[in-house]
This record gives sequence, C-alpha cells and structure tokens, in this order.
Amino acid sequence: MPIERLAHRAVLFADITGSSRLFVEAGDDRAREVVAATLASWSQLVTVHGGQVVQLRGDGLLGTFASVDAALGAAVAMRELPYRDPLSMHAGIHAGAVQQEADQLYGDVVNIAARMADIAKRFEIVLTQGAGEQLSQPARWDLRLIKHVPVKGQSQPMNIYLLPYDEAHSTVYRPPDQTRTFHTRLELLYGARVYVIDGDATSCLIGRDADCAIQVDHELVSRRHASVERVSGQFFLHDHSTNGTYVEDDGGGPALVQREVIQLKGAGVISLGVEPRLNTGHVIRFAIGVA
Repeated sequence: MPIERLAHRAVLFADITGSSRLFVEAGDDRAREVVAATLASWSQLVTVHGGQVVQLRGDGLLGTFASVDAALGAAVAMRELPYRDPLSMHAGIHAGAVQQEADQLYGDVVNIAARMADIAKRFEIVLTQGAGEQLSQPARWDLRLIKHVPVKGQSQPMNIYLLPYDEAHSTVYRPPDQTRTFHTRLELLYGARVYVIDGDATSCLIGRDADCAIQVDHELVSRRHASVERVSGQFFLHDHSTNGTYVEDDGGGPALVQREVIQLKGAGVISLGVEPRLNTGHVIRFAIGVA
C-alpha cells in the first residue's frame, strides 16, 4: 500500500493505565475482556467524533482527526466513560503533517503526540501549545498553559496545554513571577578529547566503530558498545555490549551494566568491558554540571 501524505491531522494517543494490576486482581480472562471492551468503546467515540482509528495496540489507541476540536472532544468523551477500578486513562494530542501507510502512522507529529501522552497523568489530557492554539473555541476548555516542559527527544523544552481532571480537587497551578531555566551538561573526557552532551548534542555513541563519537580501541569493547543520552536534564548510559560497562561514581564502587540503563550522577568513570582498576588507559571520565 502506498504511503499517503496528509498535510494536516490532529493525532491522538490514549492509553489505559492500571491494567497490570487488573490482570492480577481479576484474572487474565476477565481483565482481557474489560480492556477489550474499553478499547472498543474508545474506537466508537473516535468514529462518533469524525476520527479514524489507525491502530489499537496493547492498552492504547492511536487515532487521527481533521481538527484538534474533534480530537479533544473524543479524548474528553473517553475520559468520561466509567472505568473499573484500578483502570484509568491519559491522552496526548499534537497536530500537523503526517504520513500514513495502512495501520502505520509516521512523522514527528506522531512522536510528539506520544510524548504528550507520556507527560499526562491519571485522567489528564495534554496538548502541545501549537495544537491548543488551533482550537476554535479555546475558552470552552479550562486549559492551563505550562511553559518550558522538557520533552524526550526534543532539544528544547516545549510549552504545553493541560486539561486537568476533577478541577474542584486538583492542585492549584500558580505561574511563577519569574522563571529561570537551568541547563545541565555532561562532559565526557577520553584521552585528550572532551565530548559535551547538552541541549545541542543530546546523545553520544561509544565503541570501536569509526562512526562512534568516542572511539575506544580495545579488544573487550564492542563495535557499538554503549550510548549516553540526555533526557529531561538527566543523563543515562545504555549498554548494548557483550561484556558490559562498568560505571563508578561518587556513590561508591563500580556497578556493572549489561544490556541495561543506568543514570549517571555527579562525577565518576566509565569503563567498557572491564573493571576500571584494570583499565586505567581506557577509562572515560564524566562530570555533570549546570551551564
């Protein structure tokens, strides 16, 4: 099937939360029935609001609409459904150009809509500022503008609109009189070279391959051994290797990370494939600071 390029669509991601606990409490068969019935109700609401269900996967729904008004209307209708305890929902919306092939949707708009859903808490609906500004009657919705929210995969923080749940009992949001943004940075020192991860360069690949930002030529080092990524102002090391990665920071002795993710804190050393004390010539030193 050819890829269809759509100049403008409002993209909605909605997820059911609490299903893992439901499977424990109600049993597999009953929990599966409840989740399936919920997704079927969501699908009907998408259709009622003029949208298209692109994909149902696990506990979530991906849908598209001609307008943000329709997407938000569908999300609110989903929220108003009765949910069996401990189930709830949360949703995210973004709008713009997308590409669609059968039941697959592609593009940065899709990724950002998914991140908005990630940000949303129980029964919350989160829209990008760009999507919120496309509403025909924004005053109809009690949207809260929250500025400078870190979003995974985006080099700069984003402004978002939050449609909270149960306004009478929700936390009162008071915008600060003045805002100050702190920009964290991680310095990786290997030999005479310093590699910086910050808002401009958000990741770094380490290994033996020539395309690695930090190339470490050692027999115990995999070609693409590990990567370091900046997410919401914090730094994480993801090991992809055969022999693992040792991380030693201010907190104590070296920790072995093997096909796992660990958060880097403070300052310390990274050693690929072998403990730092046995690898003094190839350790990578790291330090986290505020720019």
